[in-house]
Amino acid sequence: MIGEESSPGRLERLIQKIPEGAVLRSVFVTLLAVSCGIVYLDWQEFSEAELDNARIERTEPMPVRRPEPGDQVRPYLPKTIPVGPDRGQPVLPGYDGPVDSEAMTRPMTFFDAGEGIVSGVGRIEIGTASDLREFLAERDRVGGEVRRLFLHSPGGSVEDALQMARDLRADGISTEVPADGYCASACPLVFAGGLTRLAGASSWVGLHQVYAAEIPGMPNARDLDRSISDIQQTIARAQQLLADMGVDPAIWINAMETPPADLYVLTEEELITSRYVRPFPDGPEFVGPRRPADFVLEGDQIASTEDEETAVPDGNPAHETAVTPPSSTGEG
Repeated sequence: MIGEESSPGRLERLIQKIPEGAVLRSVFVTLLAVSCGIVYLDWQEFSEAELDNARIERTEPMPVRRPEPGDQVRPYLPKTIPVGPDRGQPVLPGYDGPVDSEAMTRPMTFFDAGEGIVSGVGRIEIGTASDLREFLAERDRVGGEVRRLFLHSPGGSVEDALQMARDLRADGISTEVPADGYCASACPLVFAGGLTRLAGASSWVGLHQVYAAEIPGMPNARDLDRSISDIQQTIARAQQLLADMGVDPAIWINAMETPPADLYVLTEEELITSRYVRPFPDGPEFVGPRRPADFVLEGDQIASTEDEETAVPDGNPAHETAVTPPSSTGEG
């Protein structure tokens, strides 16, 4: 009939059954839940940032388990060193100060121990490469040739580390991380520049991702596109340096897979197979001056598992017998 109202449909009847105000209450509860979730995520992010800041600013040595093959990622300590029951104090020729917090917070300083031995202790800051060049130039002026640089550093400026490595190779200077020493972040790039390279027992040689740090007075340093481009170029230059210095650049994959807050600590076997540790100079196919004709190892021992079958001969029988048995350690 005309004017007769049709009966409500199923959906309409369901809506009519909803108590008055229930919809508003549901909307309110949903908004409240979303707000609580946002607050929780903000709190979680803030807490993680606080923990990360505490790690970065920590100056007391941190007890850390010894890295083992397959379990090699440890926290990165930019201002102190890892300690443990199986770790001692590194011996750094020419340096008798603290080896942890105070040393790790200062820019790298070079200490002359005489007889061509120098220790580099501290952070690699912007300008450290220039400091090294000035130090070496001064030694040249007084007739004090530098033959070996001991490293104990949490890293720092990658650009300076790259330049330091090339300067060391150009001058034919060997590098060494002493037993229980710490060479992290950008420091392994400097280490790679050594004409010969040694790593002592329980030394930490650790890699991680290159990252863009905020630099005072440079507001564009955090620009996303610029940062990504700069980082990619720096990674390429780091890998090129390793290849030029005779180190297998594939080892840098471990760095790219490890967040900046952590370190991938290389095992003794990785140090050898990647050619990070070398008992004698590489051949002429690598960048830098060729091995001097009268180069002598002078009794250096190698912290390596390399044997006469895996060693790359350089034509001098005395060099080929300088590699010690597996798991041996020593200092130069």
